[in-house]
Amino acid sequence: MILLMILLQTPRLDLMMKTKTDILTALETNLPQQLKKIKTEVAQTEIVADTEEDYVYSRDKIKELIEKAEEAIDNMMALASETEHPRAFEVLAGMFKTTTDMMDQLITLQKKRKELTQSEEQKASASSGSTTNNAIFVGSTTELQKFLSNNNNDNS
Repeated sequence: MILLMILLQTPRLDLMMKTKTDILTALETNLPQQLKKIKTEVAQTEIVADTEEDYVYSRDKIKELIEKAEEAIDNMMALASETEHPRAFEVLAGMFKTTTDMMDQLITLQKKRKELTQSEEQKASASSGSTTNNAIFVGSTTELQKFLSNNNNDNS
């Protein structure tokens, strides 16, 4: 009992018994004011700059991998033709597919870059479309013939 009273008087145990809101309130008052000013919005220009940097890096790496894959394919072709082993040809086919997939990733990278760097206005105009219909006459061919024949009779 005495031990419990001593433990309750220590600040550590008292802190553990406080509620979550009490702890958060104490943290808010003790933390520097600079930590409260966290930047929550990112400007469009920052997104575009980061996207461009990542795009260039990714594009360069994919191109390097394609070049290395081409060298590996050349080596594997020589090995497969020398050994004439079915597994070597199977591996070679897999390398062709992997290289083709990397080339496809280059195209996909372009599409993603365009989506990310496109401004909101461009997205809105692209999604709304700009179809212009200039209809001179709306109706059936029979109505058009009657209209034209009436115009010819009036002009004569």
